[in-house]
Amino acid sequence: MFPHIFMGTLREHYILLFGAAGSFAAIIAFTAAWLGAQFGGRRAARRAAEEALAKNRAALDDSLGTLVQAVDAIALEVERLSEGQRFTARLLSERGPMVPAGRADNARVITPH
Repeated sequence: MFPHIFMGTLREHYILLFGAAGSFAAIIAFTAAWLGAQFGGRRAARRAAEEALAKNRAALDDSLGTLVQAVDAIALEVERLSEGQRFTARLLSERGPMVPAGRADNARVITPH
């Protein structure tokens, strides 16, 4: 009923016992190594992503500060331009109506067509 190795000598029993124990240990070791690699790899990837995000966040904050300064400078220049336009419009409105050269009176000019 059993194979010949089960009915053999003590040395053959040790071979069978150590073979089974070694196989079981190898399966457990490979499983543990795979799990360790999975969890360790995820942890290392998460840590690397957080470090990269922290570095990029500092660079992003610097870029954002530069952008804010540029927008403030543009806003100041636009305000200066609009103040100049308001001043010019006020001067032209205070000046009064302009009489075109060559026409002393306000008579209508009728052109033939």
